Formats: sequence, C-alpha cells, structure tokens
Amino acid sequence: MPFIGLSKPKQQAVSEALRVGDTLPASEEFTSSAPYGVIAFLRHVGCPFAENTVKQLRNWADNHDNAAVFIVSHGDAESTESWLMSIGGLGKLKLVIDENRETYGRWGIGYSNLWHFSGLSSLVGVIALLMKGIRNRNACGTRWQRSAMFLVDDKNILWAHNAKSAEELLLPAESILQ
Repeated sequence: MPFIGLSKPKQQAVSEALRVGDTLPASEEFTSSAPYGVIAFLRHVGCPFAENTVKQLRNWADNHDNAAVFIVSHGDAESTESWLMSIGGLGKLKLVIDENRETYGRWGIGYSNLWHFSGLSSLVGVIALLMKGIRNRNACGTRWQRSAMFLVDDKNILWAHNAKSAEELLLPAESILQ
C-alpha cells in the first residue's frame, strides 16, 4: 500500500449533504432484501478511525439481522481487502469500492479541512484508539475524505450522521429500527 501523506487530490463532484427524509440517490451498490440498510462511508484505508468504524459496525451488524450493513471505501479493492483482513475481516458487512469517490459525492460527502483530522479532538481520539490496539496502518486513499453514516429503508434516509471531526462515530439508535 502506498504512503498517502497530506497531498490533497482534486475534489470530486459533491451534491448537497443528504438529510433525514431525503430520497436515496440512485444507486445499485446498496441492494439488499433487508428492510433497512446502514451505509458507512469510510475515511481511508489504514485510518484508525475507519478501523474503529468497521469494528463497531461488525458488532452492530451481528445484533441487527433486519439491516444490511455496507461500508464504502475509496481505496482500491486489493488494498482495502488486505486491510480488512488485517483487522478481522468483513463479518456480515458488505464492501463497496468507490475509488473515484463518485458515490461519496452523490451522497454529499466531500473533503474535510486540515482541522478535521489533525485537530485536538482527533489527536486525542487517535491516542485513545492506540490504547485499544487500533493504529495507523498502511494507507490508501486520501486523508481529506470525510466520513458519514446513514440508515435507510428502500426509498428514504431515516437517520444521517456526517462526522464533524475524524474521531466522531455514531451508530443508529435502537429506537429508529423499531
């Protein structure tokens, strides 16, 4: 996996941020027979916050058979799959590769600013994850990509969380699924 450093690639086209009640963007990547879907757009392969998201979602998926859980990576397939294996695999999660970040853009998830991933709360978050054995690994993608998570039914967004900083992670509340 290549070193990604702090270089900032060209911004992809980004739609307006999606909100609760919005209709889902046209997409074939997230098809499932489950009544609900969780769609998590990761920061980048190798990011400790992305690793934490994957691990939390694996546990969440094990306890929610009524929801299909998708993770979206903008890393290449080989690097993403290798990274996932190094952190315990997919479990019940489904992987979507979006190297050009077009799906990220359709869902309104663009770039962050430097403070998003290097601010005090993110640095404290990295240290907290390091204490749990979660660390930076060989990276792929761009550190500038924001993360977000959505709970959807077959037509609408039921819950949305666009992270304000890199360490921020919220999972859908139990009450939304009942």
